[in-house]
Amino acid sequence: MGNSVGSPISISLNLFKLDLKRTGEFFHYNIEMSSSTGASTPIALKKRIFLSIREEYKQSNGIGPVFDGDKIVYSHKKLTPLEGEVTVPSFKNPGEFEKFKYIWRLADVFDLLFGPNGPTLKNKTEEEQNALFSKARRALQALNVVIRFLLAAECPSTVRAFFPDGPREMELNGGVTLKRGFITHLRTGTTKKNMPPPDNLFLAMDITCATFLGGRPRDNPMNTLADLCCRVLNVEPQRLRQLDDNQYKELHRILRRFKINIKRGQSDKGISKSIDHFTLTNSSNEIFEMDDRKISVEDFFLEVWGTKLRYPYLPNVVTMGKGKKTVYPMELCSIRPGQRYLMKLNGEQQAQALKFQTLKPDDRFREIMNARQNTMTREHEELLSEYGLKISREFVQAEARVLPPPTIEYGHQFQMQVQSGQWNISKPNLEILTPKALTSWAVIVCTRAHAPPQAIMNFLSALKNVLNRLVADEPPPIVHLEGNSPTHIKNAIENAGRAAFRTFPRIPPQLFLCITDEKSSLYSGIKLEGDLFSNRKVTTQCMVLKHIKMAKDQYLTNLALKINLKLGGLNHRLPHLLDKCGREPTMVVGVDLTHNNVSFKMKPSIVGMVGSLDHTLLRYTAAAGVQPLLEPSEPEGRPRCQEPIQDFRTLLLQLLGKWAKANTGPKYPRRLLIFRDGVSDGEFSQVLETEFKAAKSAVEKIAGGENDCKITFIVCVKNHRLRFAPDGRDRDRSGNAPAGTVLDSRIGDPFYFDFFAQTQGGIQGTSRPTRYVVLQDECRFSADDLQAIINMICSGFQRATRSVSIATPAYYADIVATRVKIWLNIDDDASTIASGGSKTQTSEDRANDVELYQARIQEMMAKLDSIDQQMWWS
Repeated sequence: MGNSVGSPISISLNLFKLDLKRTGEFFHYNIEMSSSTGASTPIALKKRIFLSIREEYKQSNGIGPVFDGDKIVYSHKKLTPLEGEVTVPSFKNPGEFEKFKYIWRLADVFDLLFGPNGPTLKNKTEEEQNALFSKARRALQALNVVIRFLLAAECPSTVRAFFPDGPREMELNGGVTLKRGFITHLRTGTTKKNMPPPDNLFLAMDITCATFLGGRPRDNPMNTLADLCCRVLNVEPQRLRQLDDNQYKELHRILRRFKINIKRGQSDKGISKSIDHFTLTNSSNEIFEMDDRKISVEDFFLEVWGTKLRYPYLPNVVTMGKGKKTVYPMELCSIRPGQRYLMKLNGEQQAQALKFQTLKPDDRFREIMNARQNTMTREHEELLSEYGLKISREFVQAEARVLPPPTIEYGHQFQMQVQSGQWNISKPNLEILTPKALTSWAVIVCTRAHAPPQAIMNFLSALKNVLNRLVADEPPPIVHLEGNSPTHIKNAIENAGRAAFRTFPRIPPQLFLCITDEKSSLYSGIKLEGDLFSNRKVTTQCMVLKHIKMAKDQYLTNLALKINLKLGGLNHRLPHLLDKCGREPTMVVGVDLTHNNVSFKMKPSIVGMVGSLDHTLLRYTAAAGVQPLLEPSEPEGRPRCQEPIQDFRTLLLQLLGKWAKANTGPKYPRRLLIFRDGVSDGEFSQVLETEFKAAKSAVEKIAGGENDCKITFIVCVKNHRLRFAPDGRDRDRSGNAPAGTVLDSRIGDPFYFDFFAQTQGGIQGTSRPTRYVVLQDECRFSADDLQAIINMICSGFQRATRSVSIATPAYYADIVATRVKIWLNIDDDASTIASGGSKTQTSEDRANDVELYQARIQEMMAKLDSIDQQMWWS
């Protein structure tokens, strides 16, 4: 496969070269920890327990075994004895201690001898080669644990990231703190001939952010829980004594299940509980029975614990544990620090977080280098050395290539080149490739903010000019939303439909333009009710109120593009795309599997799939489905997401059927390019085995016995953490590598051809390239052709005048999956569609969820069938 097209540029990568010198044995143990009470050990406590255990097994030089945080332990020395007992500070009762027993179970013994003196792939059978690669994967897993162990042990951490204490945090609204941390993992480099990995290893290190509950308390007389409640509700402390029902519900939604520390009196060492809810009563008027008499919570704590409450007017906290619920005064409670906040951030929080997270390449790489120098202490370096590792102190340098920019075509065959990942169709004033007339429509004002009617009419006039002569002369009627409930939204849509039918006699409405506030909470409701209305061949387009008063050309252009797309038009095409694909009947498919872990609930995953319909390879239709969770392997375990899509064949058959109806010639495509989003490295073989075979089977069912369709299956990986920092002379105005930058050397997968492509122009922060991994290529594309196809197809995104960062069909599939989540109310933590939290669900509950979701999707897709070829999701 040739890979020579483009102009070379020099870039730095956020990688550090890793030298591996260890030649001895490596011992893999599984460790079991159990409380003296027989209770299961929570993950959060295991790290603390292991640090105590480790002290018993340290050598004279202070080096001991390392732990992955759950149950896997690696050691470069054999461990004896294989069981014991340690005492650690109690997790549930601060100030007390608890005993834990542990048992080591030897799971494997292997060596890390790779590199020049290690085994080669030469003259090995396929089975022997697979065995070597399997050994290499185990080695990489062990080395990752060695590197992360001390980093994670000394500060708050997640599975792969660690968050050092210091100034790298920002307090968001709503009682949430955003911390900046770092994430590390090993990457294999392009290997020498006949050598399996890891003969060429790098440590990837990148910045990451995570949200935690709580922050530094403000100066007020109350304790941290009361302060946190004030932050969650955005109220002053005195308002806590008179909360309304909605505020109580908000506290319950946000804080339920979080751990609190409770100190009941001066002599009390303290206990730890989980919040269940907050009471409508306070400590002075909450009455319960004790010893055949009635007593208030306030008097109880004075009588039993000698604690006189300073703020008895505060709401009480109800905790849960061992099947019973107990009431505590809020002022005696404080939030346990370091708890992750897993709920979705609201619009205001997202805007705050974006400013904190955004770093230009130079700043990002400077932070990474500082972390490399400052967090890897002498103790850490000594541990790595004992395990045979040495990490470079310099970034890896590489040579990338900038591909020629794609050519795009608008109306009247006017062609232009993409420049820096973008183009401007206003200058010159280009016409849309395939425009569709807008002959009946209405405007729905979905905001209580002042929206002057004349300003709206002026905006609509400007929009009409952009859409040229394809809009009806009569201005559309304007309808106002009277409330925020689903019923209000439904009524507004129906009223808009009637108003449009009156304004444009005997012409059914095609579009409702909905004016909202920025990041409006009504968006999901508008889209849901609009899709329910779609069986009347009408779609919705939302826009933000602030643009009414300052209608810039670029915004009007982008809005016009979206409207034309939803009417069934096509805005531009890529004249050379089909040539690169071989000029045979071709279908391009995008697939996304979106996993849903909403706060403490696990819900089925959603499959979004799109397929092109014509020779432009840019007009798409959609299919959607549900992916069940895997049942827990242990009685107390959580259900898990599964990656290979079970209904891949069924969904692809739907798209192939639509392709056949849209094309008058062949009944199936001769080439199928599948872009699959959201697969991690460890799942490549499963996806290839399951989904590629499902694609072959789907085409065979359509084609019958004459199937000559060739399939190329490509995985698009976004969460790889690799970033580019180009030399000064090669960077664009944002400081990033130019759009069209491709890297296919220095790093790579040992099994599959892969490369990194940054197809988008930089806007703010550090651009993220997408990694493309070719799992199967029956079409036999050259590397240059495949990279050119991807660079072009990223400029085929129809609702903007910019190239996107991932192959357009994969982007569309993600949008479809997101829209389906709205239908199912998945992002609402209080959703009643799903059957509760993962610990209270049964397998029957989860099966019922899947049936409900499938029925809902079928219902909605049936309604959307009349506008199926209008890219309604866009």
